[in-house]
Amino acid sequence: MALPSRQQFRRSLGNSPMAREADAIYNAAVRGGINPAFVAGLAAAESSYGTAGYARGTYNPFGLGVHLGWKFPNYASATSKLAKTLNDGSYKSLFKSRGLAGIISRYTPASDGNNEGQHFRNIVSYGSKTGGDARQVYVTQGMAAPASTGQPVAAASPAATRGSIDSTALMQIMRQQVANVRSGRGYDRKLGLQLRQMVIDQIGRAGSQRRQQPTQGGAPVDTGDTSGVNLDSLGLGYGGTDSRKITKGGEGGNWGGSMERALQFVDWAKQTGYQPNTSGRWISQKRSRRNTASGGVSDHWEGSGTSYAVDLGVPNVQSGDVLLKNLMRQFGVPNYRGGSWLNINRGGYRYQIGWRTPGHYDHIHVGVKKL
Repeated sequence: MALPSRQQFRRSLGNSPMAREADAIYNAAVRGGINPAFVAGLAAAESSYGTAGYARGTYNPFGLGVHLGWKFPNYASATSKLAKTLNDGSYKSLFKSRGLAGIISRYTPASDGNNEGQHFRNIVSYGSKTGGDARQVYVTQGMAAPASTGQPVAAASPAATRGSIDSTALMQIMRQQVANVRSGRGYDRKLGLQLRQMVIDQIGRAGSQRRQQPTQGGAPVDTGDTSGVNLDSLGLGYGGTDSRKITKGGEGGNWGGSMERALQFVDWAKQTGYQPNTSGRWISQKRSRRNTASGGVSDHWEGSGTSYAVDLGVPNVQSGDVLLKNLMRQFGVPNYRGGSWLNINRGGYRYQIGWRTPGHYDHIHVGVKKL
């Protein structure tokens, strides 16, 4: 089983607050013997990568010691504490006997009102966005980060040279540092400096090789995917205005980053068993009609280059109430139950959510606009 690469791990965090510490979090996880894929999956499942609930302002995206009011100076520190917690013998015994399910049974038990099965699925699903497997909680001997081809590297190779990166050499340094710390020898500054230089080189390469995709007109643009959502996995397909499918365009080819943020709600809905249907009124996205029913400019409108919206159709009001509750729990606003419009500014974007308002009894509207 391959560990996620540093670049994949960074991309999985999207534009969340944790992304600013992606490398430090990755280092803290591996140094503590914990798979970064599990770290990302748990952070997403517990707090939407540090953006929801108690995690906001506490640097505690994992729900560690919430009942004790635990706060951390940064996300890397929280990751180190998570690793220390999970390296307790009882957690390792549970993992040995039951795998990830055993970890969850103690970390977020059903006795606390948690849905252990759903939590398992969320951690695995979000962890997979790193290219790794969150079910493998602990870093074990022989695990290696994937090379640039995406395939696991089995054999050791020479140390990376400046301007390039060798994944196996990177992992060898990390393993040596872990061994040094665990044996009591402490942190090796020379190895640390070598690792730092390799990371700097990799960041430079990543910056010059950002993923490009065509707009509707065919010109290459930076997609700017900041949500961690795998658009292909949503099963919506791609199409133009009024197609009810994912429609690329606007600023940056993704409507100023609003597209992925709106489609994040579709991803969350699917995790609850929601089945999108692109026919009828189930999923509606960019369209040619300009105005809302009240006369404002619609986030759906193709002429609004920095906004995007989705309508999640529901068969009845009761189903909509259940779906909304799940969406709001993921979004970190659990008290919103509909009946009025919800407007929230977060991370430089305005989120507008409507349910049980005029014209919104058969679908939940989610509009996102870059501020």
